[in-house]
Amino acid sequence: MPFRTKKTKVYQYDIVVRGSRLRGSCGTEDYEEAKAVEARVRADANRHVARGSNYTLSEALGTYIKDRIFGTASEGTTKSQARVLLSYIDGGKRLSELTNADLMRYVAKHRATCANSTVNRHLQMLGRAIRHMGKVYKTPLPELDYKGAETKEARERVRELTPGEQQAIFSSLPQEYHAFVAFALMTGARISTITGLLWRDVDMVNREMTFRLKGDDIMIFPINDELAALLSALPRSNVLAHRKLVFTRVDGHSLERIPIVASGGVFGTVFRKALDDAGVDNFRFHDLRHTFATRMLRRTQNISLVSKMLGHKDIATTMRYAHVLTSDMRNALDDFSVMGVGMKTSNPRISPRPSLKVNKNQ
Repeated sequence: MPFRTKKTKVYQYDIVVRGSRLRGSCGTEDYEEAKAVEARVRADANRHVARGSNYTLSEALGTYIKDRIFGTASEGTTKSQARVLLSYIDGGKRLSELTNADLMRYVAKHRATCANSTVNRHLQMLGRAIRHMGKVYKTPLPELDYKGAETKEARERVRELTPGEQQAIFSSLPQEYHAFVAFALMTGARISTITGLLWRDVDMVNREMTFRLKGDDIMIFPINDELAALLSALPRSNVLAHRKLVFTRVDGHSLERIPIVASGGVFGTVFRKALDDAGVDNFRFHDLRHTFATRMLRRTQNISLVSKMLGHKDIATTMRYAHVLTSDMRNALDDFSVMGVGMKTSNPRISPRPSLKVNKNQ
């Protein structure tokens, strides 16, 4: 039967179908809905086992998303990754027919249009999906060298938005998306967390929100006055199916309020155009998270606190922002002196090095 853990309000399922264990999120906090999801997963698994294990790549990716990703914060991102993979690798190809040459062709073509880190994330997702099919559905697995196909990643840079750049972006961005971008700057949340935020996760009485993070984890984020004003002014979708979403946009054709897609889609195009019009170079939406972290660390001088606000499991991940503390320490030392008072030097902040006196009689 569906169950909940201390870490999440969303029901989970953990079932065994013909010797194979299936675990995942039901994607709902309603127990009856969760039971229906679990029953559907069980029925699908039985049907898959009964039909045999000769799966195509397209079937494997769809099954993996349904079994493991549905209802989690990474659902939108994983679906987008699957679409990209299928645009480069034939989805009708059987898993047992996949070769390392398929991986290398994918890498060679895709790396021309995106960062190496993005290519690697797609390969890693492909590996998880294929291993899932082998473990759960006993599908014969191809011998693929995912690590060997991965490309070298550049060290992630921390790009902070300047006040002038921020003003220029909002001046160029359509008013409809101001709240969406401002929310990212106010919270440092990932785009998948923001697009997946539901009104039931927003508690205006206790002034806190529940963020759904990677790996189906959750965290509680406080609502200050600025966030409360932003959330209170947001319009609700006029489509019943989308009214649960906090952030929506107006569809240009139907004039209905529909979800904002995390990867690609209309918002991605609009945001890139706003950056171009504002003259802001070398900037991504994820850099709004970097901007929040850098500003918060500069304000609080507390890297442990910032790590919690970003939802990092390991504070080592947050240390990429430590340059802010180093810079502030340097500025503080520039105005700090102990021995320099009353000493005559060309630079009053630098103590003169004592000269060595040589005794010629020695």
